[in-house]
Amino acid sequence: MRALRLLSVLVLCACDGPVVEDGGVPPVDAGHDASEPPPRVREELPAPGPLRAGVAQVLIPAPLGIGTMGFGAIGQAPSPTPFSQMFPGTTRQHAALSFRAVALSRGDAHEVVLVRMDTVGVFQQLREAVLDELERRTGRRMNDSLVLAGNHTHSGPGRMLMTTGALVALGDTFFPEFYDRIVQALADVVERALDDLAPAELGLTMASTSVGHSDRRCENDSLDQPQESGELPLIAVRRAGRLDAVVASYGYHGTVLGIGDLTLSGDFGSVVEQRIEERFDHPVMVLFFNSWGGDMAPGSVPEPPGTTGPVQPGGFDRMERVGDAVADVVVPAIGSMSYAGDVPVRARTYRVELSRAAIGYPDGVFGYPHGGAFCGIGSDGNCVDSTPIDGLDTRCVPISIRENLPKQTVLTAGQIGSFSFVTGPGEWSTALAAGVLDRVRAVSGGEAMFIGYANDYTGYSLNEVDWWQGGYEAAGALWGPGQGDYLAARLRESFETFHDQWTEPPWWQPARVAPFSGYDGYAPYVPEAPVGLGTLAADVAGTAGSEDVVTFTVHGSDPWLGVPIATLETASGDPVRRANGTVVTSESYDLWVDLVPTPAYAEMARATERTFAWTFHFPVTRRAGTTIPTLSGGYRFRVAVPASSAPVEVVTGTFTVE
Repeated sequence: MRALRLLSVLVLCACDGPVVEDGGVPPVDAGHDASEPPPRVREELPAPGPLRAGVAQVLIPAPLGIGTMGFGAIGQAPSPTPFSQMFPGTTRQHAALSFRAVALSRGDAHEVVLVRMDTVGVFQQLREAVLDELERRTGRRMNDSLVLAGNHTHSGPGRMLMTTGALVALGDTFFPEFYDRIVQALADVVERALDDLAPAELGLTMASTSVGHSDRRCENDSLDQPQESGELPLIAVRRAGRLDAVVASYGYHGTVLGIGDLTLSGDFGSVVEQRIEERFDHPVMVLFFNSWGGDMAPGSVPEPPGTTGPVQPGGFDRMERVGDAVADVVVPAIGSMSYAGDVPVRARTYRVELSRAAIGYPDGVFGYPHGGAFCGIGSDGNCVDSTPIDGLDTRCVPISIRENLPKQTVLTAGQIGSFSFVTGPGEWSTALAAGVLDRVRAVSGGEAMFIGYANDYTGYSLNEVDWWQGGYEAAGALWGPGQGDYLAARLRESFETFHDQWTEPPWWQPARVAPFSGYDGYAPYVPEAPVGLGTLAADVAGTAGSEDVVTFTVHGSDPWLGVPIATLETASGDPVRRANGTVVTSESYDLWVDLVPTPAYAEMARATERTFAWTFHFPVTRRAGTTIPTLSGGYRFRVAVPASSAPVEVVTGTFTVE
């Protein structure tokens, strides 16, 4: 259904521009023939210094009410807010959205910075804007070392893609002021991770589990290729003898929630992170990257018989059960690691042309000069045998030249300790990624890690024989049947270039895509005046049982200023902590919060003043279990309410858990 909704708007919006090919002409380097491969010499690397690592987290400054990105909005019930246009506005937040960073450095040319984003993905124009901002702040260009990767939640914020026409249907219209906030927040998390650098050691191991995903693509079942892989590479960061961070990459699809849930959430991936973190006896930051998820669905673990506790909305319980099952694999693997500081840390990033000419389509195949999408949607894929679907490449929605789809993308290759890694721009199938990793292992002689949804987004990438089977995944390749094999070949060459320390890949790199521009001068959003700021509209009930959800409502501010944060305390005012020492707050998945504005946005789009009622929900027990101490006795919540001047503090009454 999501595909059909997207197709409807794409057909209405798409109007192809002039049929003009780029011709695939590489840039000319003065003194060299552009028809020949670029001149290549070996890099001369400085000696690495001691290993240092830094970790940081920054909350995503997304106002509750913004639309999400990933599912199509056609046919959805309207939910108007000042922060959404085509997409229904969100009304619920399931924990705080975040950017998380782990920086690893042994000095100049020996550095990797990994950033996990609670977003559907990332576009290369955004990455370039972040690189520009970091260069302004630090004086360094971090193009080689920076990896930005979404966990592919479809419940993260949209409105970050500056485009027109058909592609607007993927994530609503561009919101300049919000986009600028995102650029600053990403630069903040990288800068803070770098500022946090301290002597470190790394532990690495390869775990495996298939519990976190399931193969959703029937169309390729008859093909002789991997259908799923449980590979779960783990990198542990230890500083001062204590585990500080874990980096993992796993083939999942972070989409338990739907667009109709009207929820901002990191979804599956972020819940798995917290469930792993809860197993330790001190705070540890987990980055759970999505590797190949193009043909995967989120995993599901059956609820044990006799499970008790209140049922949470939106599949929250399912995410927690799967998170526990993944933690059952991850935590023992980390416990058996050995650590070392004298390990390689290095990365290189390459730009590669992506067009009809570069892929090498002959005349009559995939005749869309500026890309095309949703080939064959409206007809069934082939789930019976391996017979290609004739004419599939002629039934695509053309992308217009005016939509500025870049005819290039970004690939990174690197090494962290005994692991080599590569990045894929968008959603790769298991088989396509596995073929690249086979080559990486053969060249490096060690283990390999794939980070997907990274540094750019090119839709779905499948090998060509798989693409001709049709289906939703094949329809999502923006450059047709040859896109996957072409990118896989360039990624293998990228790693070979990196490993052999060549200065250039065996192709001419195009000039970088410029960041989005020309949108400055916008009028900043002015928050509406709140009514009853800092008052309790509804207090907690006096008692609560194990099957209850404790609720209370606070009158707060315009969501542009942020979501109020509730902290669970004992009746005497001591914060309640999990077994790992972290405080129980609504920034975690222990609570969710709903917003009801009065008058409703549908009744009055802009008001001189408005009541913003924020209702918090706290399940006393959890059906998937929890590391919060068993509650017994008196408790209350302390709420920090954002305001235009200084935050306002609200304390609820006391409730007794019986």
